[in-house]
Amino acid sequence: MRRSLVLAVAAVVTLATVSSFVATADPSDDGTLLVAPAAAGEPGARAEKSEPVAATKATSSAPVLSGCQTDAAYEVCFSSPGLKNGPDPAVVRRFISIFGEAGEGDSLRIAMFRWDIPATTKAIVAAQKRGAHVELVADADLRTKVAGRAVLQKIEEGDPAPGNVVVCRGACLPWSGAGPAPDSQDVNHLKLLLADIDGRRSVITSSTNFEGRQYTQYNSLARVYDDAFYAYGSRYFARLKAQRWEVGGKRWSDADKTYAGPPRAMVYPRRGDLLVETLRSVTCAPGMRTVDIMIAVVQRADVRAQIGRLALGGCNLRIVTTRDTIENWLQKPFRLPDGRLVDIPDDRVRWLITHDKVYAIHAKVAGRERRLVITGTSNSTCGGLLYNDEMMLRLDGKWAFHAYSAHVRDAFGHARQASTPIIPVMKPCR
Repeated sequence: MRRSLVLAVAAVVTLATVSSFVATADPSDDGTLLVAPAAAGEPGARAEKSEPVAATKATSSAPVLSGCQTDAAYEVCFSSPGLKNGPDPAVVRRFISIFGEAGEGDSLRIAMFRWDIPATTKAIVAAQKRGAHVELVADADLRTKVAGRAVLQKIEEGDPAPGNVVVCRGACLPWSGAGPAPDSQDVNHLKLLLADIDGRRSVITSSTNFEGRQYTQYNSLARVYDDAFYAYGSRYFARLKAQRWEVGGKRWSDADKTYAGPPRAMVYPRRGDLLVETLRSVTCAPGMRTVDIMIAVVQRADVRAQIGRLALGGCNLRIVTTRDTIENWLQKPFRLPDGRLVDIPDDRVRWLITHDKVYAIHAKVAGRERRLVITGTSNSTCGGLLYNDEMMLRLDGKWAFHAYSAHVRDAFGHARQASTPIIPVMKPCR
């Protein structure tokens, strides 16, 4: 055994009472209107290495709506403020638990957009003190707040080897668009963790930043246990650190930015998109008509066109987004490139405060019945495709589909209809 002793320390989660909320615009994250608690609490941190928080094993029972569940290859976690009737730290708490499992000989490599939760900082610094190797590739947003600057300083000070912290100015990797980047884009938008703990390697990607207001938003986490995918993620991480697509004499083309899978994955910035690539191959048929969508921001006409095509094709749509104006844009009648008119029923599109990026589909995909999930870090925006650092996954199989579909249906049940007549004008990608 590499470690002779494991100290089990109980995880204590404390949340401050939230008596009121304030709406705040978040221009750095695709212009999304988010809600932050007036006084946010954080999950409690572990002082020493702790036993992992157990995830619910996959069974025939109902999927977990708040918390984590696993099958052979995947672990998924969800937060549901609607179910909790208030803040839900489930996804952030899982990251803290994973940090608490790491110690001597392990490694944690993180790419993160925002970070201001003290408990996550304490947990990652504690892992580093236990001997885990920690690397961080951060967006410049971390330098704009005292809490973010503290993260950078503590991780850098905790390792005598230089260069374990990289802060990118704008996106770490070169754009795939002609520019200029859309407003509030050109960022490292990742929420990515490459974990090697006790020799077991995994890739974790999530919709949640490490910031307290995320507790009041729907979020998810997907963890993939696969050595080959971990190696691919490591090659991507090396490029993020180097801030160029060429590392070790190998320059990545868009073809190299695709991982064949399973799981199928794409990293960004790039031309071409895992989401649209998949949606174009989807058709609905009797007994296979489910298209459940929860996406914080949709601004791309090509994504809306594919959703519209599926609506005309008899798919049973549930769509949740985070702004009433985006809801209006999606359900406003529009024409497809072939001239057909799409008018998605208003009661099929709702909004609530979500930060998630999920498409759960049971339909024919490339001509045969499939159940799959598309998830990751990217909103359906021009920035998320061409100008930001992002990762998107496609998880195949009944288990993942049922877990994420239940997550979307949970949010849909707590969502509401738009009360504003405003319909935004979305600019084309360039």
